[in-house]
Amino acid sequence: DTDSLVQYTKAPIQESLLSLSDDVSKLAVASFLALMRFMGDQSKPRGKDEMDLLYELLKLCQQEKLRDEIYCQVIKQVTGHPRPEHCTRGWSFLSLLTGFFPPSTRLMPYLTKFLQDSGPSQELARSSQEHLQRTVKYGGRRRMPPPGEMKAFLKGQAIRLLLIHLPGGVDYRTNIQTFTVAAEVQEELCRQMGITEPQEVQEFALFLIKEKSQLVRPLQPAEYLNSVVVDQDVSLHSRRLHWETPLHFDNSTYISTHYSQVLWDYLQGKLPVSAKADAQLARLAALQHLSKANRNTPSGQDLLAYVPKQLQRQVNTASIKNLMGQELRRLEGHSPQEAQISFIEAMSQLPLFGYTVYGVLRVSMQALSGPTLLGLNRQHLILMDPSSQSLYCRIALKSLQRLHLLSPLEEKGPPGLEVNYGSADNPQTIWFELPQAQELLYTTVFLIDSSASCTEWPSIN
Repeated sequence: DTDSLVQYTKAPIQESLLSLSDDVSKLAVASFLALMRFMGDQSKPRGKDEMDLLYELLKLCQQEKLRDEIYCQVIKQVTGHPRPEHCTRGWSFLSLLTGFFPPSTRLMPYLTKFLQDSGPSQELARSSQEHLQRTVKYGGRRRMPPPGEMKAFLKGQAIRLLLIHLPGGVDYRTNIQTFTVAAEVQEELCRQMGITEPQEVQEFALFLIKEKSQLVRPLQPAEYLNSVVVDQDVSLHSRRLHWETPLHFDNSTYISTHYSQVLWDYLQGKLPVSAKADAQLARLAALQHLSKANRNTPSGQDLLAYVPKQLQRQVNTASIKNLMGQELRRLEGHSPQEAQISFIEAMSQLPLFGYTVYGVLRVSMQALSGPTLLGLNRQHLILMDPSSQSLYCRIALKSLQRLHLLSPLEEKGPPGLEVNYGSADNPQTIWFELPQAQELLYTTVFLIDSSASCTEWPSIN
């Protein structure tokens, strides 16, 4: 009788609902009893609470051969259950289960129809549908939540506030739930900037920063945020990582966010300008001044704050101040937003614009004896002399064979990254010494992973 198979029973089952091997069938009998105890239909054994039973069920679900069986067991027990409060606990478990593990392709159509049919009368059926769609798209949450998060979920209190740090010191607050992934939050941030095209959304990334910058890495789009943002010393930062989509200045948040990111890189010396380029430095200083809606004549101290810190002792301050005055008169009438757009456009003409740039202290190339700039995008890794702005090396990411973190050569010195690249016939090796070696490793792998042209990952150790 098919109907009785998918109908609540008050008695534990003696064998699996599906045709399984004897060993797996015994586990199925145990899972059904754990489910009944969790729902309140059987008494809990001494020393076990609802959290113990919940973890027991989810751990059983880690065995792929049991998943369809447990899905069928839950569907059976919430169908025609006489006690609403017990039935709700079964639905809560189903809502949790759909966020972790997908059923087989064979069971999926049946489960989907069951949830759709139950949706009008059962709110947890609708949340189960949403969780299942996420699991199909992103693979399901792999790490078990801590008990506090699990208890909050069962009480219907799964929403938590998340703070995202944007360029320019701006904080964005959003709500996330048990199964929210990085891609969803990044899409939300992009909508605030008027960005809806999937290709452009993918040019942004959330970076996780932990232990006072000891760990910095971009989050993969499918990472579940509640699995990574678990400690007090973790923060999330959004920034643009690729710059392949043409710039468009049709949204004020877009303009201010891009301006802040580009300005930070410029002032940190990551978008180098020659110390002798007085006219260029003066124009960039004038645009920064106007972007603050500041109409006062800038002081000498103001001027230095508008110059990259590496150049502040090298520039001709008097010459730049004079040229800046001329620029401010020429730009009279520019709004702060127009000044920001002009600044971004000026930056976009610099050779390292569009790259994520790292300051390298030493590199294993005789031609580059001092500090060097390393630029990284989805296609290449390049090395540039910051003084002459000469390009010394260009390595295609698709040619990378192995990335290897190196321990510091000296006590309290910076770590390094060794890169093996090239072909089997012509293998090449280069190493870089820089404080952000681990971040460089993670970001390189992230860019390789997001590039459609790369079919193989380099080995990492």
